Amino acid sequence: MSEFETRTNLEIRMSKPIRNFVIASLAILVAASTASAEEVRLFDNTRVYGLVRGVTEAGEVVVQQPTGEEQKLALENVITIRFLGRNPLLVQTGTQEFRFLEGSRLRGQILYNDADVVRVQTALAGVVDVDLGHLKGFVAMPLEGFSGRKAEELVERPLDGHSPSLDVVLDRRGSTYPGVVRRLDQVQLDLDHEDLLQVVPVRVLYVAGVRLADAARTPPAPWKGDVRVRIRSRDGSLVHGTLRKIHLGRWHVSPSWNPAALLELDVEEIALVELMGGRVQYLSQLEPVRVEESTVLAPPQPYRMDQSSQGDALMIAGKRYPRGIGVHADSELTFDLGGRFQEFHSDIGISSRMEDRGSVVFSLLGDGKELYKSPLVTGKEPAPIEVRVPVKGVKELTLEVTNGGDLDLSDVANWGSARVVR
Repeated sequence: MSEFETRTNLEIRMSKPIRNFVIASLAILVAASTASAEEVRLFDNTRVYGLVRGVTEAGEVVVQQPTGEEQKLALENVITIRFLGRNPLLVQTGTQEFRFLEGSRLRGQILYNDADVVRVQTALAGVVDVDLGHLKGFVAMPLEGFSGRKAEELVERPLDGHSPSLDVVLDRRGSTYPGVVRRLDQVQLDLDHEDLLQVVPVRVLYVAGVRLADAARTPPAPWKGDVRVRIRSRDGSLVHGTLRKIHLGRWHVSPSWNPAALLELDVEEIALVELMGGRVQYLSQLEPVRVEESTVLAPPQPYRMDQSSQGDALMIAGKRYPRGIGVHADSELTFDLGGRFQEFHSDIGISSRMEDRGSVVFSLLGDGKELYKSPLVTGKEPAPIEVRVPVKGVKELTLEVTNGGDLDLSDVANWGSARVVR
């Protein structure tokens, strides 16, 4: 019997309900495969959909499209890879978030420490060994309320009168204890208390945060502008590093805090991948090399990445920005560009939350030289102000906001989509 006759007989024998069932099943399979696809956004705002299969030695991402064809995209042209349909992972009490000096944040549960190495169980990368010298400290999750804010300030901000040779433990009542952390495990932290001159056991569930000794820190190697990934996981972890390969559902990444190590990240736990060092670099992906902030009457409101300084959405004149920097006057943030970029782009203005209040002046400095200065910007502006400034050859770029010469209680200023382009 010929192939044509066989196919014809099969079609005759297949009843209409069966055909409808087969068609519906195929539709479900296609929909399922589409939901699990990745969205690759390129520097020119075009998007490619498919499954990321690997990365070549030439620095290209291999994307298998729905047609079955493979497309290779240069890493430097990619802005983000978004994994569609990934639900956030519930962060449970007893989880810690480890804050690295180079900006990474890894969430997990402490297993134990061996001298200066702590072993952590994570959802993203399994069991990870972390050298304490690479850390600022860690905070208890979920981070909320008074103790959460104090823990954030303890780990991230300079401490007045703090000995650089001592660790500091913050409990959930807001009390701090100086000393040396001797032992860590899932249940207990042993602190060699500086004032009591004895080892004090503290239950981990009562610990809000720990700032590790500044003098024991190993400074991270300066970023040379090479293409790196910034991976956000379902549980809120954030890992900076170099993508080595993608194999059997695992992303192999050398983390920036220890380039000699290799993490195997479960692709099912990855929610978003951002590329750094490409043709477009958002400043909110970087850690500033210098920060100067002060207020007159307003309480201190440190800068925030991708949020206003008050913690709400980054908005100017009703326009929302997924990326950018929120500050409060007076503020100076300096970033190391290394002379690699050509232009600076941003929308500027007072946070929409302030309504018609607030007045500031925005300035941009390149290697100490003023490149741009805005007129007085108030909360009454009908639209964001677009800024485009050449920065060719600039090594250090400073974003400055000063108050308008009056009271600073409402000077909540936003740099919307602040980025440099080459």
